[in-house]
Amino acid sequence: MNNGELITGSISIDRLRNKIIEGEIKIPPFQRAFVWKKEQITELLDSIYNDYPIGSVLLWEVNEKLPALRNICGYNLPDKIDEFPLNYILDGQQRITSIFGAFVGEEIEAEDKNKTKNFNIYFDLEDEHFVHEEDLNSAHQNIKSNILFNVNKFFDEVVSLPPELREKARKLQSIFQNYELPTVTIKKRNKGEVGTIFERINNTGTPLSALELMIAWTWSEEYHLKEVFDKVYKLLEAKSFEDIKEKVILQCFGAIIKKTTITKDILDLSPESIRDSSETLIKSVEKSLDYLQQEFNVISEDFMPKPQILVPLSFLFSKIHSPSAAQNKIIKQWFWRVAFSDRYSAGTDKKMDDDIKFFEKVLTNDFSGLSKYSITLNSSFFKTQKLSKSNAFVKAILLMMSKEIPLDLTNGRTIDTGYALSVYNRKEYHHIFPKAFLKNKFNLEDDKINVIGNFCFLPASSNKIISDKSPSDYFKDIIPQEDIIKILESNLIPTDIKIYENDDYEAFLEVRSKLLMEKVEKYIKD
Repeated sequence: MNNGELITGSISIDRLRNKIIEGEIKIPPFQRAFVWKKEQITELLDSIYNDYPIGSVLLWEVNEKLPALRNICGYNLPDKIDEFPLNYILDGQQRITSIFGAFVGEEIEAEDKNKTKNFNIYFDLEDEHFVHEEDLNSAHQNIKSNILFNVNKFFDEVVSLPPELREKARKLQSIFQNYELPTVTIKKRNKGEVGTIFERINNTGTPLSALELMIAWTWSEEYHLKEVFDKVYKLLEAKSFEDIKEKVILQCFGAIIKKTTITKDILDLSPESIRDSSETLIKSVEKSLDYLQQEFNVISEDFMPKPQILVPLSFLFSKIHSPSAAQNKIIKQWFWRVAFSDRYSAGTDKKMDDDIKFFEKVLTNDFSGLSKYSITLNSSFFKTQKLSKSNAFVKAILLMMSKEIPLDLTNGRTIDTGYALSVYNRKEYHHIFPKAFLKNKFNLEDDKINVIGNFCFLPASSNKIISDKSPSDYFKDIIPQEDIIKILESNLIPTDIKIYENDDYEAFLEVRSKLLMEKVEKYIKD
């Protein structure tokens, strides 16, 4: 039973400003810096002045000290002794920073004038709206926003104004002195729970990712998780896997440290365990990528059937340098079974956790868990699914076809499938029954022609040789006859020559679909 509390309330701007200065409200050192432009700051202040809703801010009350920024948008906060409980801003950072910067007085030192210049905000008393210093109308009376909470300075500024403008200035001061910013405060929640809540926030602000939360939890003067991820993504980029999502890499961390991929559990990892496992993460990811390339021809992320596959593999390679022959056989069967199934289509965290447990047993040479992995692919898929790299099954089929070391239909030479898999150039894939031929002879639509069962690997130069010739022509005149059976078998193409002599597309698709399905069955068992 969860005893966490969610308290709604409000806080005045003056109290908010003072609590930030005193260290009672803190801004965690998230990766994302203050990004609002001057126009966004003035629009926020105008909304408050006109009593428009600006949304609530989310605070987390804790009784422990976590990393926090000591410099906010160019202003140095004084070093105070923390008094618990403390409040950390989880959502509303841009709004709170804007309000703080606009109303902070000279009591706070500006370390970097360039960073604070966006907060040189004035109120145009005649047009009654906020404006940045660079956009001031010099013919109008303007007062600076940061004097509204300084009684003496405000009095000195407005005392000489005409009565009408003086009244507007007093109204302005009253609005901001009495304005209450809506707050929602989370209490009695641990970091994992807060992370889960934060991931689900969906409002007009810019939500933070689990990685940014983790960066905040683990930050210290000596360690910055962002630098670790920079190294990981440099590695991923070098191996053409740079599009792997950050969450997947975080799940690799969770798998390696705690055998979990659930966000709440990952955010509960101790900073020490994360720091101690950083090098292991980098090495394990690298070994996993090398394994994927060597064993399955996964040359780039484009052809990874499911990115989640990286997570249990990273766990595995954090424990061993290389698998034994028996283990390797099981791992390959696992890969193909996952690739040809809907395993990661829903409930992926739980399934990845189960895969980690499976690999734990594999490490002890217990392979009994393999039987629970079954495929959902069937032979009709090859006759209905178009060639598309966005489809996970298509990716897996192309990887399988590449593992058969296909030979060029025009000359019998080994095809460089690595090139075709790395660039995904449609010209590197050949319609076995050419598209123009099927359109002209049978008046077929594209969805009947561009199915995966009608494709094989073929270099662009050889593709041009065959062009739109009918199978009855090019199977006889172009494919080297002395090696035709060998060439066709290497491409998983039916060897019944009568099919091509009769240009029988329906028979071809039927037989080839069975051939491909038989090969899938072989891969998941051998």
